[in-house]
Amino acid sequence: MSRVAIEVGAFSWARIQRLYNADATVHWQRCESEGLQCPQEVFKQLCHEKANDEDFAAIASTVDWGKVRWDLEEMSGVALRHMHVDRGYRLALDEARDYAVCYGVMDERKDVEAHWRGAKSWLVPPVAVRGDLLGNEAGAELLVGFTRLGSLLGLLDRQELPEAQKHLVWLGRPVQ
Repeated sequence: MSRVAIEVGAFSWARIQRLYNADATVHWQRCESEGLQCPQEVFKQLCHEKANDEDFAAIASTVDWGKVRWDLEEMSGVALRHMHVDRGYRLALDEARDYAVCYGVMDERKDVEAHWRGAKSWLVPPVAVRGDLLGNEAGAELLVGFTRLGSLLGLLDRQELPEAQKHLVWLGRPVQ
């Protein structure tokens, strides 16, 4: 079977990379016109901003992105404490968490910082998938938003927000 025949049935990470355009909207439209179903907010964070990240490609290349359903879900601080993070991205999470524990959440973008102060949550929901999409037993694995999660965990550690408070997360799961 030829490579083209295989890719017609699957939406591989290589296909997302091949359809890349510097303009996120054009990139999304190209992928959507070929059958990828993905909310634009998820696409921008996951497929566009990570498209040329070779470290991330090692994780993403195992998934048929055409067979992922995306839902915006509420997760508690307790659930977020159990979110799996790939070892290669733990440092970013840990640094953001340590900073938030010591100083709270600070960001050079004033609208982001103001949102954290008011909502005690992130402005843009991070992106995660169920572990079974990646072939592991993790309940959910974070793909994008490591410093956001680290900041939130720091605020939980500081007890600035209740563990039961809900936070929006884009969660991908296998299409049934």
